[in-house]
Amino acid sequence: MPDDQKCILVVDDEDDICQIIKAKFEALGYRVLTANDGAEGFDKTEEGRPDCVLLDVRIPHGMDGLTYLRKIRSYRHDDLDLEARIRKTPVVVLTGVGAATMQPLFELEGISGFIEKPFDLGNLQSKIEHVLKLR
Repeated sequence: MPDDQKCILVVDDEDDICQIIKAKFEALGYRVLTANDGAEGFDKTEEGRPDCVLLDVRIPHGMDGLTYLRKIRSYRHDDLDLEARIRKTPVVVLTGVGAATMQPLFELEGISGFIEKPFDLGNLQSKIEHVLKLR
């Protein structure tokens, strides 16, 4: 695996969405991790240290996306570099809820953008590539 290979974490309770995104971005050369709730996503954030997270905020079972987001934004660790990296991880919200309605909340939580479901993979790729260039 190349050292410069970017890693994306997809946190979504719909496994088919995780697998579609995983297949698309792995074909583009990314390393892709998936999680089906916020708790699993948090563990993978600590272990895999993704460069970007795609996050569904409405997860009905387990830790929801908003709780996950708040947990990484307030992350504490003895390794201050790791703490800073995780706290500043760019997050793009995937949502079936009207994004325009939720945009103020998302901005307060420090997200890098949002994509409404259903989404176009090309638009998703453009959004992720833009976010990663800013990092």
